[in-house]
Amino acid sequence: MIFSDWPWRHWRQVRGEAIALRLNDEQLNWRELCARVDELATGFAAQGVVEGSGVMLRAWNTPQTLLAWLALLQCGARVLPVNPQLPQPLLEELLPNLTLQFALVPDGENTFPALTSLHIQRVEGAHAATWQPTRLCSMTLTSGFYRLPKAAVHTYQAHLASAEGVLSLIPFGDHDDWLLSLPLFHVSGQGIMWRWLYAGARMTVRDKQPLEQMLAGCTHASLVPTQLWRLLVNRSSVSLKAVLLGGAAIPVELTEQAREQGIRCFCGYGLTEFASTVCAKEADGLADVGSPLPGREVKNR
Repeated sequence: MIFSDWPWRHWRQVRGEAIALRLNDEQLNWRELCARVDELATGFAAQGVVEGSGVMLRAWNTPQTLLAWLALLQCGARVLPVNPQLPQPLLEELLPNLTLQFALVPDGENTFPALTSLHIQRVEGAHAATWQPTRLCSMTLTSGFYRLPKAAVHTYQAHLASAEGVLSLIPFGDHDDWLLSLPLFHVSGQGIMWRWLYAGARMTVRDKQPLEQMLAGCTHASLVPTQLWRLLVNRSSVSLKAVLLGGAAIPVELTEQAREQGIRCFCGYGLTEFASTVCAKEADGLADVGSPLPGREVKNR
């Protein structure tokens, strides 16, 4: 898939009345989604966001976080998603090196005086930067286990190539619905968003609640093994067709039990620097994470 416009605008042209998003109990089709993003983008532009602006987005997954993210992208901004739990001293050391101008903290206060505070406001209009797939669009912090985290910077092209690779393995059709079950400040959460945009399917974003309730009506989810174990042990009534597992060792017994309940399991391994999943396979009883997906190369040393 090669886009000549923002992906959400592309799908508005192709099937504007099809459901695109479920935000808690609200449904938006592609036409309605674009209208919402247009108004938010116009609001951010009125506050000074321009192409190339660096914006820290310090937020949990919520409907407004996702819509704000899309609107910032439509302004041509570079988004740095930040875990709200990261300590202030670490961010004070990290942020000055990341060429940021703005901060958006939907559920709190901007505690960085050097960054201009943004506010979510809908303004009539349809502001949009020109779609450029090679523009830098995201800065995602690495885990920083042993030192200060670094920001892996990706283009739209990189995110869409990552989505294409995963969807070459996992069927994700027009009427399928992937739960945004992982945080957008993690590359795996971003991977869900870009697969949704690449496929023009559906995505569900809900405020935090028990997983079984969040999964209502969803056909796809990205989970860690313990989450899937709990669903299976509790005999939860879910509509899942496929699960992408990662983040820990994946027991063969788990995937076999899921298969017996009609859930196809895919095992994956990802890296922040690769814009999400690198290797993956459908669970086959062997304890590995599969082969490199299209567009990836892996060298063993």
